[in-house]
Amino acid sequence: MSQKNNKNYKNNKSSGNRNSGGKSTGNSRKNQVSSKVAGTGISSLWIIPLAFVIIVVPLITIIHSYDCGLEKYPWFTIGGNLYDFFLYYKAFFLRLIAVLILFMLAYLIPFKDHGFLKEKKTIAPSIAIGIFGLVSLLSCLLCNHKHEAFFGGYEQFEGWFVILCYILCFYMAFGYVRTKKLIRFFLDFILIGGFIAGVLGTFQAIGIDWIQSNWAKPILAAEISDTIDMSTFSVTLNFGKGMSYVTLYNPNYVGSYVALMLPYAAYLIFRGEKIWRRVLAGLTSALLIITLIASQSKTGILGLMVGAVVCAILIIPILKKTRPLVFIGLGLAAAGVIAIVVMQPGLITGIFHGSEEYGIDNMSTSDDELLINTESGKKIHVSLDSGAVSVPEWSWRNRVDQVVSLRDDSGNEISATYDAGTGIETINEDGYEPISFNLECRSVDETTRAIYLSDYARVTGQSGNVSSDDSAGASDRIDLLIVTSNSFGWAFTVVDGKIMNYNDFGRLDNMRNISKAGFENNYLFASRRGYIWSRTIPLLKKTLLFGIGRDQFVYEFPNDDYLGKRYVWYNTQTITKPHDLFLQIWTQDGLPALLAFLFLYILFMIRTFRRCLGKNRSTPESGIDLHSFVIITAVAATAYIVVGIANDSTITSAPIYWCILGAGYAADAALTKLTQTESETEGE
Repeated sequence: MSQKNNKNYKNNKSSGNRNSGGKSTGNSRKNQVSSKVAGTGISSLWIIPLAFVIIVVPLITIIHSYDCGLEKYPWFTIGGNLYDFFLYYKAFFLRLIAVLILFMLAYLIPFKDHGFLKEKKTIAPSIAIGIFGLVSLLSCLLCNHKHEAFFGGYEQFEGWFVILCYILCFYMAFGYVRTKKLIRFFLDFILIGGFIAGVLGTFQAIGIDWIQSNWAKPILAAEISDTIDMSTFSVTLNFGKGMSYVTLYNPNYVGSYVALMLPYAAYLIFRGEKIWRRVLAGLTSALLIITLIASQSKTGILGLMVGAVVCAILIIPILKKTRPLVFIGLGLAAAGVIAIVVMQPGLITGIFHGSEEYGIDNMSTSDDELLINTESGKKIHVSLDSGAVSVPEWSWRNRVDQVVSLRDDSGNEISATYDAGTGIETINEDGYEPISFNLECRSVDETTRAIYLSDYARVTGQSGNVSSDDSAGASDRIDLLIVTSNSFGWAFTVVDGKIMNYNDFGRLDNMRNISKAGFENNYLFASRRGYIWSRTIPLLKKTLLFGIGRDQFVYEFPNDDYLGKRYVWYNTQTITKPHDLFLQIWTQDGLPALLAFLFLYILFMIRTFRRCLGKNRSTPESGIDLHSFVIITAVAATAYIVVGIANDSTITSAPIYWCILGAGYAADAALTKLTQTESETEGE
């Protein structure tokens, strides 16, 4: 490390003294310090792969056609290949970059500077990230779907090899982003990536979506261009016009991305050492704020608010020495947050909902019976007259009160009223919810009928196609029993004398009691996350040591919860993630992996607070310096962790987190080494 790079970093105890001859020894001491810490830096070219991780990977958008292999499950739809726009090729190119980083580390550590491995401060984070990677690996090795666990699965593509990429990115940044020159270079990566994303997001906010443009089509269709007619090729997304998603798969992930990038852009407004850098940082900050607002990511705004509080605490010791411009900036930031809250009154309170009442707590099918557990604790045994349902089109040949029998646990008949005008029978007995029953003979098209017959063969064990004139029913109709509670309805049919659920995909499946915990009658909490979390929490016991494996959540989550999913309008959706970073890591990688992940963040924050508020705290200087870089990294990491309460780890933003956390650890370690060397020099 050169003297030029060292002159701005001083410890409170290391001010220059005068020798007995009256001459200053400060410069000579700094020369000695520079000599002792020389060799801790590398050429800027070595961290170029991190530039691709931060700038390029989040922007990659290429359509990938694939078979997810889930159609064999009755809770998934049937038919055709699926298309991924945003994740598969991000993972693919990240793995290529990680291979390059691996070769670079293999060269640097044995043959170049590897002093960071000998530092005491390296031990704890190295052990933690080692535990995280190892426990995650073992979880993948023990799971049932190993290919998806290692290479990524449906709608995630964040397999274990991607986790290994995160670890390599962390080590590359941790080991070598340790000089002012490299930190400046690293910050430029963030600034450029944030600017491009901000431009795309801002255009989307005003209704100009890049993915709909003609110039994007050849890029998007690079894989499938030979199999489609490019002249008629178009893309339609589910996001409404004016909503920003950039290239990040989902508007929610804009919150995670901006939480990581905006603090650095704001930092460079005040700390950028060139006017062009400050101007670009100001523009990038504005674009990212617009993008965040247009994404409607409430947790993104919350994360930045918490990050701002952390920043205010960390800079308390230096506020007296800070230029008035910083106070103006903090005032403007506070005014911006207040304005956002005023413009969106439901920002904080909107995630809370009143108590919901559904009537039915659980339903399960067994043999020739449907068991209904009500929210009041009552049980209803529903059975159908075997003779009546043994002929095709039984649903229009009979009245519901002639077919359906309702009894309690003791076998006593439950009172119900039949309405001849509507054909609906409704329970009217005291203590019971007014659950209704009616019969329906539903017409189906050829495709739906084929799905039904295929599932009929699967359930009954018959091979080949089932003819239209046997017990499967008429060729264009399906007989159904409809159960309704509080305007929510479920369809059932009879297969070989057994009552089965006929779901919204037109498929046959059993219903079972679903394990759940928490958020009772509050499933709509935090945009329906209450429901997902209530079904995820029971999985935590199973994953106390090892997880279910990377991208295995879709298999373990009760996607056959036809009752609960209808309550929150998820009846045609497949849940692939818990919408919570910490639940995701715990369930997929195991509790030890989560503890290691949290330890990495908490340890960095402890070191940062000690550096800024401890008795041996260091003092930042003007421009881009190690001390202020540590602070802003703590702010960005905190914002990301807070957003993780409602967002998962995703390849669209997680690689950036691991890069900045590694760089933050590196800057802190460099400051510690510099302080120790200065102290040793003063003692000589």
